[in-house]
Amino acid sequence: MATNRVVFSFFRYPTSHTLNAFILMGFQGMVRDKALPPGKVRLMGCGSGDGFSIIPDLRAYCLMSSVPDDGDWDIIQRSRLYRFVARPAIEQLHFHLRPMSGHGTWDGDPLFEYSRAKPDGEPFVVLTHARVARNRTYAFWSHVPAIRRRLADTPGCAYHIGFGEHPLRTLATFSVWEDLESMRQFAYRRSPHHDATRAARADDWLTESMFVRFHIDRIDGDLQRHPRLLQLMRRRDLDLAQAA
Repeated sequence: MATNRVVFSFFRYPTSHTLNAFILMGFQGMVRDKALPPGKVRLMGCGSGDGFSIIPDLRAYCLMSSVPDDGDWDIIQRSRLYRFVARPAIEQLHFHLRPMSGHGTWDGDPLFEYSRAKPDGEPFVVLTHARVARNRTYAFWSHVPAIRRRLADTPGCAYHIGFGEHPLRTLATFSVWEDLESMRQFAYRRSPHHDATRAARADDWLTESMFVRFHIDRIDGDLQRHPRLLQLMRRRDLDLAQAA
C-alpha cells in the first residue's frame, strides 16, 4: 500500500548491544505484533562510517515506517518491535517526511504516493535505493568510495547515511539537502555520482532502483550531535516563521 507519509528513524547502540541488535534485525518478524498499522515497517542495517560501506556497522540501524494516518506513528512507537529497537539506543534521529516526487520500486512495490510538489527553496530529503545484479556487484561498489568522498565535501548536504537489507546486493542512500541546486551540483554535474549513474544504465548494474524527494515535516531526536543538520533546520524554521 502506497503511503503519503513516512518516518525514517536512525538508531545507534552501545557496543555491548551489537549482538542483540543484529539478531533483532534478522528475526524482526518474530516480534511484530498486531498493534502495527497497515503499511511497511522495516528494520535495516547501516554501513560503517557514514553508511556508504560494504562493511556493516553493527551499532547502527534504520527503521522505515509508513504512517498513512495521523495516529499511526504513535501506534508504531507503542508496538513491541519499536520498543525492542528504540529502548537500548544511545542516539536517535526521526525524520518525518512526505513524498514529493520520485520513480521506481522497492521489492516491486512503488511504496509512496507523490504530492508532485517541488522543494521550492526549502531543505529536503533524497532517498535512493538500488538492487545490484549478481554479476555487477564489484563494478557497483568500486564506484562508491569516490561518491562518498564527493558527498562528504559537498557544502549543501547537511546529513547523509547509507543502509540496506543485504550488505552486497542492496544500498539505500538517505541525504538531507539545503536546496535543489546543491543536490543537482552533486548528482547531475560531471562527478563520480554522475559517471556511476551513466555506467549503471549502460551496463545494467541494477535489477531495481528507486529515487524519491521528500518534504521535511520535522526532525526529532538527538539533533545536537549533528551540527550541520541542526543549523539547517533552525534556519528553515526561522524562514518559515518570518514568512508566516
